Amino acid sequence: MEKLKAELWDKVQYIFRNYYDRMIHASLVYDGNVNLEILRKSIYNIVKHFPILRSTFHSSFLNPHWVVNEDYTVEEMASKVICDDLQESVLSSLSKEISYKSKLQFEIVVHYCGEKSAISVLVNHMCLDGTDFKYFICKIIEGYNLLARGGDVAELQLKDGSRDYSQLYKDMSEEEAEEARKLFKNVSRTGVKNKFDFSDDEDCSTRFNFKKLPSETVHALKAKGKEYGATLNDVFMTAYARAISTRLAPSDDKRLVVTSMKNLRDHIESKSSESITNLTGFMPCVLEELGETFCDTLRMVTEKNNQSKEDKFCGLYGIPLLALAFKLFPYSIAEFAIKLGYENPLIGMSNIGIIPEEFVELEGLKCVDTFVTGATKFKPYIQLTSTTFKGVTTLCIAQKCGDEDERRICELLDAIESQLMDFLSVE
Repeated sequence: MEKLKAELWDKVQYIFRNYYDRMIHASLVYDGNVNLEILRKSIYNIVKHFPILRSTFHSSFLNPHWVVNEDYTVEEMASKVICDDLQESVLSSLSKEISYKSKLQFEIVVHYCGEKSAISVLVNHMCLDGTDFKYFICKIIEGYNLLARGGDVAELQLKDGSRDYSQLYKDMSEEEAEEARKLFKNVSRTGVKNKFDFSDDEDCSTRFNFKKLPSETVHALKAKGKEYGATLNDVFMTAYARAISTRLAPSDDKRLVVTSMKNLRDHIESKSSESITNLTGFMPCVLEELGETFCDTLRMVTEKNNQSKEDKFCGLYGIPLLALAFKLFPYSIAEFAIKLGYENPLIGMSNIGIIPEEFVELEGLKCVDTFVTGATKFKPYIQLTSTTFKGVTTLCIAQKCGDEDERRICELLDAIESQLMDFLSVE
């Protein structure tokens, strides 16, 4: 029975299971019918290569680990649903949670609806982060196309290496690596407790709410942001901060923290992890005030984010502290200590980035829509995720909540859009 080491972020994601559902979600919609048998064969090849995707997590007192499963079939790689409402069917599938005790740590469903079909992809966040989630999906597509053209799926090139977080230091000089391994500062503890004003409703379920920004608007926002030395992500964060600032739970503290998820592969020369894994860090943007106008806030956000990005160790702070906790204490005690000292961001933001068309087009089929979103947050935590496809940006808030909370989230998304439109109207 093969066992895999539980890596740093595997364990942290497990510890944070009470804050979110530990899932990463994606949907890909096509203008025709996906060949289920070819898709299954492609997935099977990838899952055979990456054993973490077919492993069961064991949270033992001393040594948490994965046990690799071999009793899996091609048919289990993807299931089939015939539906009348494509989006409703997809979101229903994505609303599920995969137990860490499951044999497979993913669930892929092909939804058929008349002349269209969609692939929903759900993966346990303990196995990988957003960057490698996109890699996983793109390799499924690549393998599908190879098979559809009569090729051998064994020819598909897949990365093969370590899942350990220590690969972050491999391309640094000895002096920099030594310094990075001593970054014990806990950036998760900002001292700011402001949070979104959720209701007390306990009748909660997973909800996905979206706001789509057309390519013309996104292009205009990007150009307008450049006038202020700001990235498109800075612009989105500013709109998010201003929109949520008037929808916070009552507090005397006027500060606001929006924490971005930082892709730590930027510290690796190849910009790629050796295998599918989690290499993500926190990049908090602490705002003492927002200023009077959108442009005032944008300048503050841009300045704060630039300061973080100019730090050669951006996103690496606190990782040695987590590693030390797991090294010094038995796992169950380390879990308790981390829960006490480590704070999950109350207001988060994750930019999944651009999904190139050529990465998701199947042989003979055009991808007409897609989105990726991170974990479904539990109250009081909230996160805004952005994905861009064919120039269109999809903003998504995945939340376990009730009807009143969903109404407030929809109002928040409307307010974000309104803030962005106001910015475009600035002379």
